[in-house]
Amino acid sequence: MSVVRKLSGAGAAVLLVATAVGCTASARPGEPVKSAGAPEVRTDASRLATCVELPGKPERVRWRVRPLGIVDGRAPGPTDHQLEGVVWLVDGEAARLSAGGSWEPEPSGASVPEELSPALGKADGWTRNTALEDEAAEGAPHFLLNQGANALYVWALNPQCRS
Repeated sequence: MSVVRKLSGAGAAVLLVATAVGCTASARPGEPVKSAGAPEVRTDASRLATCVELPGKPERVRWRVRPLGIVDGRAPGPTDHQLEGVVWLVDGEAARLSAGGSWEPEPSGASVPEELSPALGKADGWTRNTALEDEAAEGAPHFLLNQGANALYVWALNPQCRS
């Protein structure tokens, strides 16, 4: 038997075992995905702060990490994760942020998921300060500010959360 056939057979065996064991993607490394339904919406600002350095002081938050791609895929491999959240700021914090940077109108608005805030998804007046974003770093957060709602919308692809 040739080496190629032996390696092909070994690869197929690994894939078969992984499928039989039931490898699935997880919402966060080490945490299982709830395959039925939407990812859990969290309200803990301290945990969010381990994933994203917020530019303002939060009063309350609603956020989630959701897998992108095939959630219940049977083939082993990485899955990308997107963190998205709404941060309602303490009084006056949105005005302080707005005055302290070059926030430009965001013409497309914010695509705030209804699970996080039904009202903000339809709100106008979102602005963006690209100086807060590090496009080169994987997991770098992006922010939109809505001064009228005193809120930030934040998202990051594959955030690097600290334990």
